[in-house]
Amino acid sequence: MESDLEDMPKSFEKIEYKPIPVRELLLEMKNLSELMIDLAYSAALYNDKDLAEDVLALESRVDTLAYLLEMEIMVASRDPKDAEEMVGISRVASATDKISDAAADIAAIVTRNIGIHPIVGEIFEKVEERLMKVTVKANSAIVKKSIEELHLATRMGVDIIAIRRNNDWILNPKKTERVFQGDILITRGAQSGIEEFKDLAEGELAKLNVEERAKFEEIVSRFVELKDTSELMLDLAYSSLLLNSKELAEEVERLEERMDQLHTEFELLALTSDFKKEEASGFLGLIRLGVATEKIADAAADMAEVVLRGIEPHPILKLTIKEAEETVAQACVTADSPLVHKTLREARVHEETGMWVLVIKRGEKCLRPRADSKIEVGDVLVASGYAEGADDLKKLASPAQTCSVE
Repeated sequence: MESDLEDMPKSFEKIEYKPIPVRELLLEMKNLSELMIDLAYSAALYNDKDLAEDVLALESRVDTLAYLLEMEIMVASRDPKDAEEMVGISRVASATDKISDAAADIAAIVTRNIGIHPIVGEIFEKVEERLMKVTVKANSAIVKKSIEELHLATRMGVDIIAIRRNNDWILNPKKTERVFQGDILITRGAQSGIEEFKDLAEGELAKLNVEERAKFEEIVSRFVELKDTSELMLDLAYSSLLLNSKELAEEVERLEERMDQLHTEFELLALTSDFKKEEASGFLGLIRLGVATEKIADAAADMAEVVLRGIEPHPILKLTIKEAEETVAQACVTADSPLVHKTLREARVHEETGMWVLVIKRGEKCLRPRADSKIEVGDVLVASGYAEGADDLKKLASPAQTCSVE
């Protein structure tokens, strides 16, 4: 079903107080907002209006959750001490709501027929985590298999974030969900894993011709950095809250300054590029994508500010991050670990566990990892990914479980 948001007034659900635990509300907000980002980028990449409409419906759900959580905080705050303890939760909830708003902005590019320039396809081929849309064929090895049976996260570093079956969408499918012939899968993961999964499902990806890729290479490169930086900031912000780490929060703050500069440069590149008149709408969509990435970065900075202001993250925040579908984990590298003296490229942590290493904590320093960064005994790896990979990371880093950072 197609709709034009400019002609359709937004309806609002009447909010009534319900006694729901703050942790449950915050956990659902976090999971939904992160799912929305992936689905929104997918909607833009494939110009999929049905998927974009689903993102907007999820935004409405997150808005409702934000109101309910604010009510719970008001009820729980009986004196200044209570208010001080709950302010961190309030700030994180507000930032999570901003992330969902940014995802909705991306979806609106599709629902309002603004259009996305073809170079967006090239962009998503170069980002660290790629999105892909594949159709499952009859002779595929994954037909009738459950997501759990496929072990995609640990085997390939790939996750199925949505399934379209006939005209219905299954968002954030459960592990028990089976895959059938004709299903359209929206997947996310590392390039190597995505390509392997593509072979399994026998899907295809349309690519730009060589001339267009060369013409807009600089714009593509700049947006890739924008997207990757905003998502890194988000992961680091959650990590700073979980670990109450001022160092990680300061890194988020530094990245925000870099993000502002990147966004300005990106917009100037887009506005001064030699594009055809008929491409104008597509470039407007591209610019709005850039604005959305900066909104996500700003939300991450809001979270990090909780730590920078010296507010002790409430235990509910830490529990929420640990229980989220996408979580942050830390693992101490012991002398018996196969990771010792290997570079991140050689260690293949993501391929083995499905977790992305965000930061290497070495003593009092927080090192931003690169492919050639060497892992040493005593390093603490701070990583993000799906909860099922967190235990695998800890076993890989500390086989004998002689080192604990909990």
